[in-house]
Amino acid sequence: MQAYDTLLSHINGLRIVDTHEHLPLERDMLRDNTDVLAQFLIHYFNRDLVSAGLPERDLQKVCDPKRDLMKRWKQIEPYWEAAENTGYGRCLNITARDLFGIDKISGKTLLELNARMMAARARKHYYRWVLQEKSGVAVSIRDTVPTPLADLATDDALVFTLKVDSFLFPMHVSDFQRTGREVGVEVHSLEDWVEVTRRYIDRVGSKNSPLVCLKLGAAYVRSLRFDKGTRAEAERDFLELFQDSQLPSWRPGTKVGEAFQNYMMHQVCRLADERGLTLQVHTGLQEGSGNFISNSNPTLLTNLCLEYENIKFDLFHMGYPYVMELGNMAKNFRNVFIDMCWGHIISPEAARRALVEWLDAVPANKISAFGGDYCFVEGVYGHQYLARRNVASSLAQKVADGTLDLDAALKISDWLFVDNPKRLFGLDRFPAYFKSKTKN
Repeated sequence: MQAYDTLLSHINGLRIVDTHEHLPLERDMLRDNTDVLAQFLIHYFNRDLVSAGLPERDLQKVCDPKRDLMKRWKQIEPYWEAAENTGYGRCLNITARDLFGIDKISGKTLLELNARMMAARARKHYYRWVLQEKSGVAVSIRDTVPTPLADLATDDALVFTLKVDSFLFPMHVSDFQRTGREVGVEVHSLEDWVEVTRRYIDRVGSKNSPLVCLKLGAAYVRSLRFDKGTRAEAERDFLELFQDSQLPSWRPGTKVGEAFQNYMMHQVCRLADERGLTLQVHTGLQEGSGNFISNSNPTLLTNLCLEYENIKFDLFHMGYPYVMELGNMAKNFRNVFIDMCWGHIISPEAARRALVEWLDAVPANKISAFGGDYCFVEGVYGHQYLARRNVASSLAQKVADGTLDLDAALKISDWLFVDNPKRLFGLDRFPAYFKSKTKN
């Protein structure tokens, strides 16, 4: 326990890098007419409620802030009690306790929790209070850049990734036209679309931009295996969207063919390679219910990792449940890195076990320990609380079994939370976020 206590005290003092968030900009959050249930059930824990038996048809009603808060609570109370043992549920209770002074979310405390949370959200610089002051986050990488591009600017300690899926999955001619016009290109050919992709990435990633990486979330809709194909094959799929029946703007969209998707993924990789941009990739568990988990096995990326050996592939979510497959990828590929974002709330125990095993197989400079991955800022606090304790526990185990001495474990904790992601995403160019390595 002495090693754990020493490690946790040290880790709790770190100002950490948050590798992945879906947070709205603070100015947009303040426009929301919402309450605590509507926020806490935006994602994640709502899936555990459904898994526990809440009918999917009832979820939308439960999340409607126009309806009575306590009536909604009564509707979900048995499912909440059944699921609060999960990482998602524990995270919310920790958040309620430490940010708002509510020991446990229940029917007895919900109204007071709601009042305290809504009052806190009205304060000036709320994100700074939650992220920097309470959570000890130095900087967060937000998915994705604000649109339109003219709005691109850093909020308090936010930098950005550019999600590239829209370049792979246009659904209608209007998608080509709208994006093309943003960067001054009228799209009539596949070559035009490749040029739009290039210009868009370069415009968003221009000098002094807060863009730090690209992001691929394709595992939600297809396999992560992107075979090499010819331009002619891709062009056939491209031209399908330009048939007469598809040209009117009121026509419904059509899924573009896989040959086009594959071709454009390789174009994105080529552009990332030329520009030295890290590529974040969603692997493992998908948000929501009823997904095809086999689409997100990180080993499906092998051909891309082999061909684009200069791209740093930051593979998300511990690859869960493909935890050891992800460890194998990071061990065998110089350009593959492990990102534990989302992982500590998916399964705290899996995160602890994975880190213990990875540190037996994977160089310690290839793992990033934390990304909150939340759509509401309060959840970040509870997640980082669990992450710090998980890493302290895993490193303490390595000290106890003689793998590491305490000094080495302390150094690795710095790498996992700060130095590794800072280097991977080139965050040294934002020195203001790292004036101090420790919390005030």
